[in-house]
Amino acid sequence: MRSERGFTLIELLVVIAILAVLFGLTALTLTGVGDEATAEAAKAEGDIVQTALDICDTLSSCSDPGTDGCEQPGPNSSAYGAYLRRTSRFYVGWDAGLSVTGVFAEDDPTCAGTPLWP
Repeated sequence: MRSERGFTLIELLVVIAILAVLFGLTALTLTGVGDEATAEAAKAEGDIVQTALDICDTLSSCSDPGTDGCEQPGPNSSAYGAYLRRTSRFYVGWDAGLSVTGVFAEDDPTCAGTPLWP
């Protein structure tokens, strides 16, 4: 009688179980990574806009961006827009003291929702 080569059912089930455990651990590790990346991007955008507001505030040639505001900042957006290279994907709110008060999601043009940062 000729011996057949191959895997037994038990061996296949063990391999499938190991792969399932590895997949589960990977999924748990990656949960929330996207949210953390969005929060970090929002913080970076807030810092960039704050720097542009600070530059605008120190130059006499820059017109005051006004009181409290909320907009999607970019090169053509406000008095401080000349100090930005690209349009932000977020909406940024600031107060009359020209301090960034929050960075909001792309779908929140009124800056009324919960800020992504701070």
